[in-house]
Amino acid sequence: MPSLPRAPNPIVPWLQAAVVGAAVLWASDLLVPPAAVPLPGHGERFAAMTTAPLALAGEFPQRILWPLLAWACGLGGERAPVFAQVVNGALLAVVFWFARQRSAAWQDALLVTAAVAVTGTVLVYKPMACLSDPLVFLLLLLAVHHVRRPAWFWGLVLAAAFAHEMTFLLAPWLVWLRRCAGSSWRREAAWLGGTAALFAGWLAFVRACGTGASYGIAYYLASNFWVPWGLPAVWLLLLLEVLVEFGPLLAVVVWALRAGRLEAGRVGFGLLAGCIALLPLVAYDVMRFAVFLFLPLVGAALALLQAPRGRLVLGALTVAAAVCYRWTHPFADEAGGRAFRHLSGQVLGRFISDRQADVQPLSTPASGAGYLRDLVADNTGIWLGAAGAAVVVVAFGLWLARSGAPGRGQPRGERTTQNASP
Repeated sequence: MPSLPRAPNPIVPWLQAAVVGAAVLWASDLLVPPAAVPLPGHGERFAAMTTAPLALAGEFPQRILWPLLAWACGLGGERAPVFAQVVNGALLAVVFWFARQRSAAWQDALLVTAAVAVTGTVLVYKPMACLSDPLVFLLLLLAVHHVRRPAWFWGLVLAAAFAHEMTFLLAPWLVWLRRCAGSSWRREAAWLGGTAALFAGWLAFVRACGTGASYGIAYYLASNFWVPWGLPAVWLLLLLEVLVEFGPLLAVVVWALRAGRLEAGRVGFGLLAGCIALLPLVAYDVMRFAVFLFLPLVGAALALLQAPRGRLVLGALTVAAAVCYRWTHPFADEAGGRAFRHLSGQVLGRFISDRQADVQPLSTPASGAGYLRDLVADNTGIWLGAAGAAVVVVAFGLWLARSGAPGRGQPRGERTTQNASP
């Protein structure tokens, strides 16, 4: 009697992904080395929580997941920056695993992982050590993978909220993903409401048993002194950071939009972009918000690899992105890049100094427009360079979609025996 084929060991793909994640992370350190100490401010606060996360102490004890995992791994306290690197590597491992589960060959999955590694998705958090955002990215990518399984999907969203509650600001996009997977609006409203209710219960528990969440949504809404008339300047910085942190790889997203190859479609991309635009309503560190664009980039890159010459195009764009990142970020400790640091010093410096002096110059739409005009006029070289780079990237993406090179041919088909989970 012939023996039945042995079922594949589910641990093996994760071990392969871990090895790739560690190797690609090491290579990315050559581009931007990791910081040895936590980022002053929030990074230090997260690191302090790792010594006793269950004490629910500190400024934001509700963001317990990152400190709790660091503590469980024995990487708390002074070793917290090491755990930050572990999470960066885990994010890259999940990208590789995600690509393999989408039937990408190992070399294609490696290329997608390398593409993510040379963007701000990972590189922004090398100098800004001990922030929980990479853990949020990891969990959201896993949620995208499990989009057809509502309990898994919303469970992962809830876990991401335990790392940072800004996850809920992506709610319209999250609901749309489930809607595209065949669910109904009413059902997803119930899932979202239930998830939010569970997190609200956690917040109530933290307030009752811990020191309280001083950095909750109420704190941010009371401290967003740049809203509303200074908001256009912050949005302009956000657009600059999208360009700076992804560089030539933005052409892949442009191609996917034009060729109709994004899984959630143009509506999904628009919803995600709208959600990202909402984030500056509560905080101004836009270099963090810009990198949420890696979520559609991963899917777009996988789609590009299914097209003729897609591997060559993605490889060339990845190399170009690495070169551009080094050029726009000449100093490793300047998260966001040289141009952003220069401009944000003007934008935020003006806001903060006016606030400290109890001056309200941006109290009308006209004053806000004048301030934005001055910001552009005083930095013409930066904005002309950014506009030119954006035109080149968008034009190349549109050319790819129109040329019939990648995107117009038939997909190559599956390259592995692995199938994506429903």
